[in-house]
Amino acid sequence: MVARIHTLDRAWDKFDAYLFDIDGTLITCTDATHYFAFCHALKILSGRELTLEGVVTHGNVDAGILRDALTLAGVPESEWRYRLEEAQAIMGDFVHQRQGELCMDVLPEVRSVLEHLRRTGAKLGVATGNLERIGQLKLERAGLWRYFDFGGWSDGHERRTDVFCAALAKAKELCGDGSSVCVLGDTPCDVHAAHDNGLPVIAVATGIYSYEQLSETKPEMLLQSFAELFQKHQQAV
Repeated sequence: MVARIHTLDRAWDKFDAYLFDIDGTLITCTDATHYFAFCHALKILSGRELTLEGVVTHGNVDAGILRDALTLAGVPESEWRYRLEEAQAIMGDFVHQRQGELCMDVLPEVRSVLEHLRRTGAKLGVATGNLERIGQLKLERAGLWRYFDFGGWSDGHERRTDVFCAALAKAKELCGDGSSVCVLGDTPCDVHAAHDNGLPVIAVATGIYSYEQLSETKPEMLLQSFAELFQKHQQAV
């Protein structure tokens, strides 16, 4: 086990606003509805069956995943770029029509963390690679959407850094320009995107990336799970 990172400039629950990633941070999806939505949209754009094989999905954003899959398959950009917004709408429709098939597990202590932060008066938002219609459906099905004040979605963005920038702007609108904002995520891309926007990160090893892998990205706090946030003593580096 690597040494615990803890370099936040305040207690973890003393920020004005928080930006949460969804998949791997708040929930784990146990169905493939979102995946098949990609395949459906890719078929419409390319005219042939395509999958996400070889595409980095974790930490990516939905538009970026479509772009990378099409590029990997050798589909000329001139044939799909102008239809990217249409493809995202197709994905949203696909998942909406099958929302009853969405299955997910809420990760340990997620509800406790969200309830605690709500009691402090903090504003809670998401900063996610999910498209709005898909991400909100996931959170609604998990019973978590009611905790959030706003969303930072990937609609119109192909880079996670830009998603976080848009989410940060919404947080500032709610809390003021001088407000403090913290990110919570489970991938190296979450850490990098947060740091690109000058934001501290609480990284949690509840997704596919290990504690050691996340440590290499130097988040301000690193956890095995959110349960550690409620321990009385956090061991600093």
